[in-house]
Amino acid sequence: MDYKRNPFVVGLWGPVYLLVGALAITSDFLMAVMFILLTLGFLGAYVTEFPILSTLYQNEIVHKTAVSSLLGIALGMLIGLAFVGSGGESESTAPISTQGKLLVTWGVMALPSYPLMVFLVSKVNKRNLEEEHRVREEKKKKSRERGGGPPIMKRDGF
Repeated sequence: MDYKRNPFVVGLWGPVYLLVGALAITSDFLMAVMFILLTLGFLGAYVTEFPILSTLYQNEIVHKTAVSSLLGIALGMLIGLAFVGSGGESESTAPISTQGKLLVTWGVMALPSYPLMVFLVSKVNKRNLEEEHRVREEKKKKSRERGGGPPIMKRDGF
């Protein structure tokens, strides 16, 4: 198998992307919101078939990275709230350094993201992306030839 398509190697894009997210989350709330909106923008570009990168495979990997990072953020928040909620009554909490916050935030988010990314990339490797793209383009072409509109409406009936 080519190392560029190895799920364990390509799956590292999830934690790398979340490293940028951890930096944004620990620095400022506005940066965290902008990071999440950027991730949602990647998902929106995939859904509307807007090419972000040059090949179909790369666009699929961007989509899978966005999906796994959103799951990592959500599960990371749940894990973080569980730890903060259980130890909230102790008064002898030591302050944590900025680097410690960054590493803990990144670790908690990347922990669920990497296995999901490996799973999703292995599923992408089994698909024939060029054939799927060809079928989608044919469907678009047929819908343009039909004239658009709902399928039950006949244009010559009016």
